[in-house]
Amino acid sequence: MSHFCFFKQLFKNPRQVGALSQSSKWLSRRLASGIGSCTNIVELGAGTGVVTREILKRLPKHGRLTCFEINPLFTQYLEAIDDPRLTVVTGDATRCEEYVDKIDCIVSELPLALFDQKDINKIMDITCRAGKYVQLQYVPLLNKPIKKRFARVKLHFVPRNLPPAFVYECFVHAIPA
Repeated sequence: MSHFCFFKQLFKNPRQVGALSQSSKWLSRRLASGIGSCTNIVELGAGTGVVTREILKRLPKHGRLTCFEINPLFTQYLEAIDDPRLTVVTGDATRCEEYVDKIDCIVSELPLALFDQKDINKIMDITCRAGKYVQLQYVPLLNKPIKKRFARVKLHFVPRNLPPAFVYECFVHAIPA
């Protein structure tokens, strides 16, 4: 996708797109590395598929990736990715449980800082049902709500992105000592 097209979508609906540009390769790699050995992945706010492609590089042959994207133009880019492990849903991420039964890991690029509290709570409730949750944020505003809901949280800073970004890597269960 051209940068012009992306910016056009940003100006049409900034609260939906929530980013100045597509994720850099460094941010995409950081987000995708969060899936670890998980095989049933859900990506929320998949955008144009930059992170999706990185996840697919790491996903085993028997793995499944279900992407949710509300922007119909962006879903066209996602649907163009030729991979049998990928399912694209054009729709609201808060309805993900209607489409996916088993979730090992959720990777979210949703601009939660722009969401109202009711929708943030819905997303957080969904993420707590997965074993692992990886969330992109440009401002680390989620520290308290995330640390309340997850047993263990790692925060990574990715300076090589426009703008620089934070990645929360959250685990439902603490690692035994």
